[in-house]
Amino acid sequence: MARLECSRSIDRRPCGASGGGTATNRPSGLEALISEGPAGSFLARLPQRAAEALLGEAVRLDLPPGAVIYRDDEAPRVIVVIAGVLRLFMGDPDGRQVTVLYAHPGDVLGLALTLGGPAPISIQAVSTTSVVALRVDSLRAMVAADPVVARTCAEELSRELYRAFDEVAANAFRTVHQRVARHLLDLATPDEERLVARVSQQEVADAVGSVREVVARALHDLREMGLIETSRDKIIVLDPLRLSEEASGRL
Repeated sequence: MARLECSRSIDRRPCGASGGGTATNRPSGLEALISEGPAGSFLARLPQRAAEALLGEAVRLDLPPGAVIYRDDEAPRVIVVIAGVLRLFMGDPDGRQVTVLYAHPGDVLGLALTLGGPAPISIQAVSTTSVVALRVDSLRAMVAADPVVARTCAEELSRELYRAFDEVAANAFRTVHQRVARHLLDLATPDEERLVARVSQQEVADAVGSVREVVARALHDLREMGLIETSRDKIIVLDPLRLSEEASGRL
């Protein structure tokens, strides 16, 4: 996977006016993440004063598909997803990869790096994605001073840990067909009344920790079962219920 130069591929803009302490130029959808939805999102569970203060200093990043927003040799970042999908993944020296978890609107990535120290992980945009990058030093200061913020961060870290447990178990115990089906459901987003995962076969292989040839056979089988349609750069989920049953081993 080629490394994308952030200065050329990522659009940055401030989320709030300087000195004001609150976000005044928020990207579409961000207000909802603070107040009424989605249920359980990180910003919505923070005290509103804390969320407003963090967003007043935050920077919006608009990412093209494939852009790597964090690598394991860089300073920690705290990223909240506004729109699109991110993946947190690990790689080995031979270039193989495995996805640890996906982040959707309302999710946060980077808390463990910020509070616990470096880890051998990277974060990449799967689709066209908008995020906000929170100031790490400000969040650390809030965690030290505000028990509610500290508890919210602890709860979020627990959720990430359990999701990582699920992903490890899936990669260890499920067949390639089941893993591919699961990742397609995680990646698919609504598009004209259909669910579409805009990924290539190689990207699916990277996600499930396999090779392209094996994943191509699994996709062929799922297509023959009438569960998906495939093209060069996207996979259409035709039957989400049956694909979910395949992912869980019940089909």
